[in-house]
Amino acid sequence: MLRICKESDREALAEYLKEEAYGRAVLSLLEEFGFDRPFQIVYVDEQPPAEGGGIRGVYLWFHRNLLLYVKDNHVAVDFLEEMMGIEAPQWVAGRKDNVNIVSWLLTDYNMENGRELPEITGEGDEPVKCINRTEHTGEWSMLTR
Repeated sequence: MLRICKESDREALAEYLKEEAYGRAVLSLLEEFGFDRPFQIVYVDEQPPAEGGGIRGVYLWFHRNLLLYVKDNHVAVDFLEEMMGIEAPQWVAGRKDNVNIVSWLLTDYNMENGRELPEITGEGDEPVKCINRTEHTGEWSMLTR
């Protein structure tokens, strides 16, 4: 089940996102900007209670870009297909296996891989300062037009 996150989700999200660089990057943006900003929408994919509950993935739309983190690689393809039908992102970044799945939807995008988080820009294309590249080093992949 996918839904938009709110302030009351902060603790559960922090617990889920803290383990890997991809999640910590999302967490940094949540800590900096919170949940009530028009340029940042956070979606959480949760398992139904009958299946044990818990978070399956987090999708952060930030200034027309998508930063995703799904631990078990159960990327919500139907959700992303619907969202990208409304507006295609400028870029998508995350763990290679997650981004590879998104590449099936964005066939006209190019995929790049690297150790550093791609530069994230906000208002006026200014770099977002809360992202510490050293803390977020990992096997990043990025889809760009």
